[in-house]
Amino acid sequence: MRLFIALELPQKNKDLLAQSVTQLIPYVQRANVVPKQNYHVTLHFLGEVDCSKVLYLQSLLDDLKEMSATRLVHTQTVSWRASQVICAKYKADENLAKVHRKLAQGLEKAGFLVEERRFAPHVTLMRKPTFTLPCSEALKHAPVYNMPFVADTVTLFCSEHGESGMVYTPLYSVQLKPID
Repeated sequence: MRLFIALELPQKNKDLLAQSVTQLIPYVQRANVVPKQNYHVTLHFLGEVDCSKVLYLQSLLDDLKEMSATRLVHTQTVSWRASQVICAKYKADENLAKVHRKLAQGLEKAGFLVEERRFAPHVTLMRKPTFTLPCSEALKHAPVYNMPFVADTVTLFCSEHGESGMVYTPLYSVQLKPID
């Protein structure tokens, strides 16, 4: 099964991101638009994982229960990977870095490959877009609704191809402690 660990977003913030995408759509000829129910902040992508490791991953998430939730704010909408991915970029407090690091240590200990590049919290909004304007000009039409929010749920997701795109099924979730 194809797995990843992510922070879930409050519904209000998913709605605001979808509103940004709606403002961008008139400038898109074609794209793989991510449905708002799939919006999340990936902490670690695990790839294909044997079912026998799921219990370990659940235990790893349980170890996060004593950690504090994180406050996030949408800072800008950007293009990455030569304009192949459009993302909402986030600024987070130090709690997110601590959660990310603790997960990385546990994953490495169990033999999972952990990305070496710097962690950049984001939500993917669309993939492989073709715009009617240069990408940088089109992105000026995607307003940033930067309402800060608290992300307090870390979830292990299974990712599968469905008839109408990717389907993310939550397998296990934990709540982080409220921010002091």
